[in-house]
Amino acid sequence: MKKYGIPYQGSKNFILTKLAAFLPGAKSFYDLFGGGFSVSHYMFETGKYRNVHYNEIETDITYLVKDAIAGKYNYNVFKPKWISREDFARDKSSCAYTRIIWSFGNNQKGYLFSEDAERYKKSLHNAIIFDEFDGVARDILKIESWDKSWSITKRRIYCGRIVRLRKGELQQLERLQQLERLQQLERLEQLERLEQLERLQQLERLQQLERLQRLQQLERSIAITSLSYEKVKIEDSDCVIYCDPPYKNSLGYLKEFDHDKFWQWVGDNKNPVYVSEYSAPDTFKTVAAFRKMLKASSNDKSGKRKHRIEKIFANDAGLAKLKIC
Repeated sequence: MKKYGIPYQGSKNFILTKLAAFLPGAKSFYDLFGGGFSVSHYMFETGKYRNVHYNEIETDITYLVKDAIAGKYNYNVFKPKWISREDFARDKSSCAYTRIIWSFGNNQKGYLFSEDAERYKKSLHNAIIFDEFDGVARDILKIESWDKSWSITKRRIYCGRIVRLRKGELQQLERLQQLERLQQLERLEQLERLEQLERLQQLERLQQLERLQRLQQLERSIAITSLSYEKVKIEDSDCVIYCDPPYKNSLGYLKEFDHDKFWQWVGDNKNPVYVSEYSAPDTFKTVAAFRKMLKASSNDKSGKRKHRIEKIFANDAGLAKLKIC
């Protein structure tokens, strides 16, 4: 599945096509809680709306999006240094790139890697980006350096294939051989490390940033602001306003949010407003519902994937635009 926007916790990537199919057409689209830019990016690329306005109150996140669109994270010009656990703790409050790309699950709080995996990840990162091979990288990849014609993307793909191959070899050995307990523990530990290495998350996330440069090539333009939602000036009456605010009773947001004030603003708004949430005050009607699968780590005891129902609520103007009484 193609990913839109920047890597971001709570991204709408899994429901974008359904969301776009449901929302009514208009001249302008306002994304007032733009977050990781996925909704604005999708609406802009598909061309459903002539004008797209992305707003995100966190200024450094809007800068990250602007830099990605401008091509700052193109591998031809950007060689990302390794961000250590100490670097992350020091810089996360002031640098959205560090806080988002190098955090676990893009939660903007905890470091991306476990202490056990960090050493191995760093070795492969430096091998792929800088062609610097230490003993760990040589042992895993079984080479001393890259073919000079290989791009960083090709190196990353090759590395993933080698790690999966090594993982498969170790699994086969586990099935075929009877090992002493100490040997078994050693093998399983190595298998666990390879499993952690299989997805080089930070490099995949960087590639996602790099793809935003394509927006420069489109003839249309996108407006980007960093304001509180109620301060964004709605300049076109033929519009759709989409809001994906911090969900009530959900943990993980960086700042407190006044939900009562927000819903009052939605109800008073004369423009059509559509809100993604799990619940809303009784005065608002559910106009759509999307089934969203949770991450594999959230599986229930039987191993089945858990899911949640994400709803879309509309104000009176939104109901009228949908021709719902």
